[in-house]
Amino acid sequence: MNINKIDQTNFEARIKISKTAKSYYRDASIMSGLGISATGSGVMSSLPAFDPAHHIHTAAKVVDGMFALIGTGFTTIGGGCAKLAHTLLKEGNKFSKLNK
Repeated sequence: MNINKIDQTNFEARIKISKTAKSYYRDASIMSGLGISATGSGVMSSLPAFDPAHHIHTAAKVVDGMFALIGTGFTTIGGGCAKLAHTLLKEGNKFSKLNK
């Protein structure tokens, strides 16, 4: 890291990140976005509908159950993507010169 300027209001520096670390950071950001999207979709689809007919008709209960099952799957996939993003970020930090 090259420090260009330091004063009371600004701190300017140039940070060079290696191509290997940059690819890890890019992949981690993609996986984090996928994880957040999948988790949000899973939580929203596993919430029950507010229509009282869903609690009366058997077919509607089956549909609600299927959406809850699919939502749970999406939430699990989202958690896996977030864990992979964390691992990729840690691997990128090993190749980066920022933390040394």
